Amino acid sequence: MGKRSSDKPGQSSSQQKRAKRFQPMTDRFKNSQSVFEISPGMKGIFATCNRHKEKKSAHETIDLLEEYASKLYPGIEDEIMNDGEEDEDADADADADEKADAPKVDIEDEIAREVAGMKSKWKPKLFRYYNTMIDCLIFIKCHRKIDPGKLVQFIFDDLTKTMQRKTRFTGRIVPAQVTTTSKLDAIVKGATEVASELLAEDAEPSTFALVVNIRYCDALKRDDVIPAVAAPLDAKHKVDLKNAKYTIVIEAFKSMCIIGLVEDFNARRRLNLQTLFDEPEAKKTESKVEETVAEAAVEAASESAAETVSEEAKDAVAAIAKAEN
Repeated sequence: MGKRSSDKPGQSSSQQKRAKRFQPMTDRFKNSQSVFEISPGMKGIFATCNRHKEKKSAHETIDLLEEYASKLYPGIEDEIMNDGEEDEDADADADADEKADAPKVDIEDEIAREVAGMKSKWKPKLFRYYNTMIDCLIFIKCHRKIDPGKLVQFIFDDLTKTMQRKTRFTGRIVPAQVTTTSKLDAIVKGATEVASELLAEDAEPSTFALVVNIRYCDALKRDDVIPAVAAPLDAKHKVDLKNAKYTIVIEAFKSMCIIGLVEDFNARRRLNLQTLFDEPEAKKTESKVEETVAEAAVEAASESAAETVSEEAKDAVAAIAKAEN
């Protein structure tokens, strides 16, 4: 067969080649990983990472979260699976009532067993990666039964004890207990929701601090966010930027904003997995002082030993000279 003629006979071969290379704009965003999918109401983990290592950071962070979620929430996967099976069982019971008089066939039992086997192999996903469309930033959505604030604090408490590095590309991990739009009134409302226990009437006076980071959001100003969020807390609590008991972390990026409440934020190395394993500056200074003192002691000991040897040598020379005389 010969070559198929062009639909537009007036076009040259070069024009036809260019037409084949044309790609509609909508086709370029069919992949969900290339779309900004973060929306208000999500709960999860907001993390920083090395540039161009976003996917690798997401994989290792999800592995870290799954490891500690299994410890903090033992049996959560079975619980989620059981919840799903209960709903399906209820539907099955309703169908059974309608078809009580229907005859039973062996093939139905076989299909039921196959479906049950497939369910036993299925595992729910506790964490899902969402692309922020910003370099060095990732977002991981948590299952609704997981509290990201408790999980992050549990991770840092354990890593502080074991001092075992488990990530390579991930930096700070911030609990996104509230995800909202990057408008000032929405941020104030979300911060009030996160700090509801601190704003309760029976809450004991404590100290607090705010950490506000804004990226690719020119309409939002840091100087406007801080006083608006701190105003309800100032009535009962005091500001302490160095050793605050509670820290509200606000991360605004593009049209979204995540908010989290963290206890002992500075003591937990500001939730940074990279600096967690670095030796603190105070310990470095102490070690340097100890090394200097040790070196000085060695030098003093060597000098005293040298003086003792020289005195003994002088006494020996004097004794020899006396014996010769």
